[in-house]
Amino acid sequence: MYVTQKILPKDVLYCINQWCTNEIDQFVKQVLLISAQKKSPSFSNLETDLFLKINTGIPYELQQKYNRLIAKRDKSELTQNEYKELLRLTDRIEQFEAKRIEYLSQLAKLRKTTLSNLMIDLGINEPEII
Repeated sequence: MYVTQKILPKDVLYCINQWCTNEIDQFVKQVLLISAQKKSPSFSNLETDLFLKINTGIPYELQQKYNRLIAKRDKSELTQNEYKELLRLTDRIEQFEAKRIEYLSQLAKLRKTTLSNLMIDLGINEPEII
């Protein structure tokens, strides 16, 4: 027999804080899946899978390294090796974003709409061009 007790979000966050990043990433994917199913139980498995892929963020460590190097670049403090690393990280981030656009395009096709209209419907802003 199981006793059910409501677990507070703060308690869950306390536990999650003790996990490694891979465990957190897997947990987030499952939370996004549950959230998508609760918001619209009529999503097909394919739509749910695409939403999970679309909402998968850049890995935390990659984003942290990138942010650190951008901050150094903005202060004109990058070494030559750091500059090369920044270029490499920028390429990786662009690959993540390209995959995200690919998944959004697949979802738009599945829903028989344009990518632009889908992004508007989902409240996704177009990326800034710098």
